[in-house]
Amino acid sequence: MNAKRLIAHRGDNTNYPENSYAGIEAALRAGALFVEFDVQMNADKSLVVIHDTDFKRTANNPAYLFETGDTKMRTISVHEPSKFGERHYPTHVSFLSDIMALFSRYPKAQALVEVKRESVWQWGLDTFMKPFLEALKGHEAQSIVISFGLDVLEYTKKHSKLHTGFVFYDYETSNLDIAKKLKPEYLICSYTIMPKDTLWQGNWKWVIYSINNIAEAAKILNRNDVDMIETDDIVLLLENN
Repeated sequence: MNAKRLIAHRGDNTNYPENSYAGIEAALRAGALFVEFDVQMNADKSLVVIHDTDFKRTANNPAYLFETGDTKMRTISVHEPSKFGERHYPTHVSFLSDIMALFSRYPKAQALVEVKRESVWQWGLDTFMKPFLEALKGHEAQSIVISFGLDVLEYTKKHSKLHTGFVFYDYETSNLDIAKKLKPEYLICSYTIMPKDTLWQGNWKWVIYSINNIAEAAKILNRNDVDMIETDDIVLLLENN
């Protein structure tokens, strides 16, 4: 399939722990031109690449991210033991700076960086967004800021020239109204809520997630109104040319 229409969801998370340096690097090495990953802020106000606000699912560790600083975080292995056993032990949480440095080695690739609302709620919009946008300086051409949080996208539009993506749970006209106001470059939703007929039209690209089956991927990409799909199995879809 066309790599320009595929997004690796949390890296190559079929073969590696999600959001890990190894998984993101594997996706890029396989030829992914778009990789999505999540960013939170820990107790030391460091920007880290992780989806959850705790380590229960990824490390079988009850530690709470917002009470965990850099030193303690480095002792936790997010190798997803329930999924991979000890195959990827140890896997440490990556810092955003390390992941963006990795993208610099793949200048044709773009990062869809999802700002998790939980961190914004915990620390405040300015506290999170100022260092976040600073961390993306020098990487503007490779960075797309995505979020469910409207405040995050509005802040990004106001304080930078970065492209944005609005992610939403419900295909409702209220979200169309928000999209018209925000003018994001991307609209992103689950395939489970997309309509059978035409998606909302506008000056944006449509991203549908998460498609992990070749036949389903081909079916959705054959729609004239879908631009890209997000997948957990980027290697499988890239190999299906």
